[in-house]
Amino acid sequence: MLSKEYETFEHGADIGIRGYGKTLEEAFSNLLKALFSLIGEEVDFERVKAQQKIEIKLASDFLDELVVIFINKVLSLFALENIFFKEFKGKIEETEQGVRLDGVLLGEDYSPDRFGCGVEVKGATFTLAKVEKKDDLWIAQCVVDV
Repeated sequence: MLSKEYETFEHGADIGIRGYGKTLEEAFSNLLKALFSLIGEEVDFERVKAQQKIEIKLASDFLDELVVIFINKVLSLFALENIFFKEFKGKIEETEQGVRLDGVLLGEDYSPDRFGCGVEVKGATFTLAKVEKKDDLWIAQCVVDV
């Protein structure tokens, strides 16, 4: 078990989100939790149900770009489908054309009564966007516009 799965950090008028994982996929899944910890209030992700399943397929030239594309896609799906996501399950792999993410997002219908209303996240930016491996730990992060 990781000592810390995700965190948020201050960045000027915006907020940074960061996910940690033993695998790249786990870091992206925990980055998703960092995002939804902002959207909701004091969220216990163990209690968020995995009732809804949305397929997600993304491609980019490099991992740092994939972080921003991933978060913006998740935000779009949240706005369109009204699903409060708790987890990403899938595979992220490098190909000759770049990087591919293929998997599913799990969550449940969003209800302000159940999750509260945190901050409105408008989108992910390339500010401080990076994916790196430090020792045995993957870190995925970016700054989101709030």
